[in-house]
Amino acid sequence: MSLPHIMLTDSQAHLLAELIVAPLPVREGSDFDAEVGEEDIATRGLDHETTLVDLPRLVFLGLVVRETDVARVTDLGMAVHYERQLSVVQGRLGDVVRFASAVEGSHPRLVQTLRLLANGDITLWAAVTEAASPKPSG
Repeated sequence: MSLPHIMLTDSQAHLLAELIVAPLPVREGSDFDAEVGEEDIATRGLDHETTLVDLPRLVFLGLVVRETDVARVTDLGMAVHYERQLSVVQGRLGDVVRFASAVEGSHPRLVQTLRLLANGDITLWAAVTEAASPKPSG
């Protein structure tokens, strides 16, 4: 089963990540504006105004659920969070591959070692040792 494509703003993604770490306490009230404590938001490095806008949106999307005294992430929310994290890591790895291609002509041994490390064929320790070695391995 594939996940629905859900685009999140950076602040929504940050709030979702914080809710994975721990649920957010909410107080009884008629809407989220009056329920989420400013202190609870500030201690997590979140902006109060933005959180008051983002939290109802995440609930609407089904990524967060409001329970009696907390807002917590749903299974779908966890999946969306980790899919976003995977996408970031894949992008970073793509940058490493493009960097390796760009320097291949001038540093062929470095590129070969980097490829072996990226493929999991050697350990980080072996890669560092190889890179520090004055003579090519073979």
